[in-house]
Amino acid sequence: MNVEQKRRDRSPEAVERRRRAVEEAAAANYRQGLSPSPAYAAAMEQFVSGEITMDELHAIGVRSTSVGRT
Repeated sequence: MNVEQKRRDRSPEAVERRRRAVEEAAAANYRQGLSPSPAYAAAMEQFVSGEITMDELHAIGVRSTSVGRT
């Protein structure tokens, strides 16, 4: 992986694209009666700002939904 691939796109356009994606996903979940945990909501904001990747956000989501399951 080169240096360019390690950088996350934090341009205003990329942030807005991620924000719309998160809002659409949250709305779809809300319509199904689901709401994010506080930890996952914070992770979604980190994703929008470019601090974490989609893969990292997904991993946080998997961990937060599997807590307490047997």
